Amino acid sequence: MVLFFAWTDIQLINCINTKCNYYSCDIADLVIDKRERISEELLSLAERNKIFDHIYFIELPKYVHRNKASKMWARIAWHMQYKKYFYDQICIMLKGGRYDVFLVAAFWGETLNLYRYIKKYNRDIHIEIVEEGMANYDAPKSWIYRTVPAFTIKSLIRGIFYCRNLGIVARRRVRCVYLYQPEVSWTHRNATVHRLPTIDEKNPVPYDIFQAWQREVVSVHYIKSKYIYIVDDPACNPDLYESLLSVLSDVPGEIRKVSILKKHPLDSEESSGGVTLNNVGAWVDNRKLPIENILFRCDIDQKVLVINRSSVLLYLKCMLNKEPWVILTYRIPSLRGKERIKRFMYFVEKMKNVYSNPDKIIIPNSVSELKSALVTIKNII
Repeated sequence: MVLFFAWTDIQLINCINTKCNYYSCDIADLVIDKRERISEELLSLAERNKIFDHIYFIELPKYVHRNKASKMWARIAWHMQYKKYFYDQICIMLKGGRYDVFLVAAFWGETLNLYRYIKKYNRDIHIEIVEEGMANYDAPKSWIYRTVPAFTIKSLIRGIFYCRNLGIVARRRVRCVYLYQPEVSWTHRNATVHRLPTIDEKNPVPYDIFQAWQREVVSVHYIKSKYIYIVDDPACNPDLYESLLSVLSDVPGEIRKVSILKKHPLDSEESSGGVTLNNVGAWVDNRKLPIENILFRCDIDQKVLVINRSSVLLYLKCMLNKEPWVILTYRIPSLRGKERIKRFMYFVEKMKNVYSNPDKIIIPNSVSELKSALVTIKNII
């Protein structure tokens, strides 16, 4: 038996893809840490298609939404309270279940808390890593094995008080990694790597689920738009949204009228939801839906994506086999945020080899070059 764990839509899609192609004949259970980035519709589709034998949901307790503690000791106490809650829920659900393999995207969140429980009954269980976007392609080699995806005092404290030495123990049990584009990754050169297949008609079960998941998604603004600006995780670049608005306000009106900005699912302002028109005449998408979901049915070969360090370039090409025009802003100081430029440059150069037309990937060095690229592509498409 195998056990999957996920807490975002893309992780769940990747788990489904892994299950269907590598564990199709195995009994498999799924644990979902049910937070804002998990879609009810996608979960329902996984259940209806009987991808997993059992799906266990861990709902957030009410006190999570009241967590306003600012003092370090109070936050530690809160995390320890949630740790116990999560562990107790797992005890009730799994009831000492026997598993041979534990599949998860990273050691973040409650992964090690879940591992703490399952290894109690499965001492020889192996861990396999299922792709987690750019964390597998341009992050430091140990990134996915950290208890928090950051090099901060907070992550150090969490590792000490929350997980102790469990991360070291777990890492020794990692057997392999599943990636869409192993050749592009430099973080797992010494690990066994299996390729995840593209989600298309040749991969029918994940493809049908992806299609059904997208069926109710409103993407009319993306069909009409030619320019799609992808905003980073606010933790990486909190000012990117305002910076992109500034760029938009200074380009020709015919570009602004067919432009849309997609905010990151973690943006704290997204609670209002929906697609609205902003003050420079472009659309802003505040929904928490992954952009890969929104663009699944769209013909984007003649659309332009403006990206900093998003996994969108990777997933649209390697997961969904779509090849839009892409303008990457990571060389522009006012747009790039806190980036690991050397590693991302390695990733981009490799992605050019994956693209059938590498000239569709453009890397300006300044805002003025970005604006010129927008105008140049406008004359082509």
